[in-house]
Amino acid sequence: MERHIFSSEAAKTLGIGASTIRKYAALLEDKGYEFERGTNNGRIFKQADLTVISNMIEMMNKDGLAIEIAAEKAAGKIPKKEKPVNETNQDIREFIEQIKDLEKQQATLTEMNRALAKQVENLTEKIEERERDQQLFRMVEDSRNKKKRKGIALFRPLTAFSGKNK
Repeated sequence: MERHIFSSEAAKTLGIGASTIRKYAALLEDKGYEFERGTNNGRIFKQADLTVISNMIEMMNKDGLAIEIAAEKAAGKIPKKEKPVNETNQDIREFIEQIKDLEKQQATLTEMNRALAKQVENLTEKIEERERDQQLFRMVEDSRNKKKRKGIALFRPLTAFSGKNK
């Protein structure tokens, strides 16, 4: 089993200060390197992590590289930590399940959309029928009113002779 240590012990192992190792680790993280974290969110250093930091220190001391460049090179030499295959497969299965759920939701929404479109069509037909009925009703009322006026107009001359005023 691989040994896991925290900042202070890792610093002693490398022969540097605890604040220095935290600074180096933060620079490496900025360059894309990932450290495992403990329950209190503190970095947990493995042997591979110590090797990366050791390489970074060596590049600064022997090659005279600036700390930023050394961190970039050290972080770039180690591939990013990959998930184990079984976790990746589980992620894929979960993703497929989510896609299936979304497809079901989409089918449901499509059916609801069709039903709503049918309701809109029916309501539009009813509105058109009602408008047609109202128009017919107005025409009938207008026709009745014209007949009444004609009838009253026919009796006007008679009322004039009878001596009645309007």
